[in-house]
Amino acid sequence: MIRSMTGYSRVETEDSGTVLTVSVRATNHRFLDLQLRLPSSLEALESSVRRALKEHISRGHVEISVGLNGWGTTELKIDRELLAAYLKGYQFLKKEFGSAAEPDLMALLRVPGLVANGGAEMTPEELERLRALLERSMARAMEKFNDMRTREGESLEKDLSARLARLEALRHDISRLAEKAPQFYKQRLEGRIRDLAGGAEMDSGRLAQEVAYLASRSDVAEELTRFQSHLDQIRQLLHESSEVGKKLDFLLQEMNREANTLLSKTTDVPEVGLEITRQAIEMKTEIEKLREQAQNIE
Repeated sequence: MIRSMTGYSRVETEDSGTVLTVSVRATNHRFLDLQLRLPSSLEALESSVRRALKEHISRGHVEISVGLNGWGTTELKIDRELLAAYLKGYQFLKKEFGSAAEPDLMALLRVPGLVANGGAEMTPEELERLRALLERSMARAMEKFNDMRTREGESLEKDLSARLARLEALRHDISRLAEKAPQFYKQRLEGRIRDLAGGAEMDSGRLAQEVAYLASRSDVAEELTRFQSHLDQIRQLLHESSEVGKKLDFLLQEMNREANTLLSKTTDVPEVGLEITRQAIEMKTEIEKLREQAQNIE
């Protein structure tokens, strides 16, 4: 079962007055791009959160936000020594350059390291409790997230299957038309030779050679065989669960290459050539639509 790369989930977990909120949002991306936002009190858990995420997600641009309420206090702790150093620097600049401006206190509060949460330091026991709470929250968030991606994947698979069926029908029609090309070559050559020879008897052996030569130049059996092989591989791929999108994109590139070759070998016999060209162009259109869909698959 394939899964979409796009999805969203949000869960809120409460334990002993502590409320942990986890939100997951993902969009398309060629590779795995994780952006994780944790409160400062949980930064020690970042590596374990990233490991857990990689077990559920193989590619996509994924944003994870974690909120924590009910632990610690909102009192701010100011690094007095760092503040004194900044103010001392201000006094030096004021004296040196004669500035009359007063220091911007709000700007000072935004200086990295100047202000910290004034709550008590977290004990190892509290950290482990929060770790367990975060793991439970992450598990629930990822379950909801993957449920949504699976539902979207089901819709994608239906569309893919319909387009694959259309491509197989086109391949079959082109094969049937290509089989008729030699007889049309023969008829055309016979007509030309009859006109040039003024009704003289034709060398049937030489005619057969010319027909075989022209037919070989426009023979597409090999391309159609490879095209069918790619179709079969894609159908099998849709039942896999790892890096389907990347593999699918590669196979579609190969199918597009075969379609281009079909166009380059299109016979100039109008009885079949024009229809083969039309169907090969439709092949390329369907392949392009499949490639667009493949960008949405994990």
